[in-house]
Amino acid sequence: MANETTEPKKRKGVSGLVFVGCLMLGFAVGFMTGNMPVGFFGGLGVGFIAMAIVRYKLGEW
Repeated sequence: MANETTEPKKRKGVSGLVFVGCLMLGFAVGFMTGNMPVGFFGGLGVGFIAMAIVRYKLGEW
């Protein structure tokens, strides 16, 4: 029989991309409205929530 080795799953990093995307959208909204801190913290909050949802759905916990 062949010697089969199983490699551990490699994390794709999709949740990190979702987080950065939400953060950039928050920056854009803050820049357009002239209120950067609100856009920054809004994007940060939405990014963390979206990242948690993506990690839960992909089973990366």
